[in-house]
Amino acid sequence: MLSLVLLSLVAGSLAHHNGAPHQACRDGIPNHHPVAATGGTAPFSLSGGAYTPGAPIQLTISGSGPFRGFMITASEGSFSATGSSIVMDCDGTADSITHSEASDKNSVTVTYNPPASAAGPISMRLSVVVNHDLYWNPTTYTLSQNAAVITG
Repeated sequence: MLSLVLLSLVAGSLAHHNGAPHQACRDGIPNHHPVAATGGTAPFSLSGGAYTPGAPIQLTISGSGPFRGFMITASEGSFSATGSSIVMDCDGTADSITHSEASDKNSVTVTYNPPASAAGPISMRLSVVVNHDLYWNPTTYTLSQNAAVITG
């Protein structure tokens, strides 16, 4: 019985080391039970530039220190896996991207593919995890066709 309890504790401490669970698609929260999200605004941001319909662009997550996990979900379009990331199907094909391993990262750059038919703002929901006990509720950013800055 003791070994079963210890095994469950080890499994819980390694939670989501290879990407966000599919249940995070619902609200972007990593579900690190029993730990709740940290209050306030996350000290991480998403940067990039204006998009051109159908043309891939680079988006970068960076912040005030290292982080281990992330998830970005786009309201439309898709992501391509790059470096230490994997794509997920949440509401559409490859509409989300997450970490594929839990090493410390100071920044991550991913490739986003806006649809060829895109005509207006595209919402991006970003979740960042520093470690199992330190994460924030997701932040929504807007990617524009005309502005070089992503707003959030």
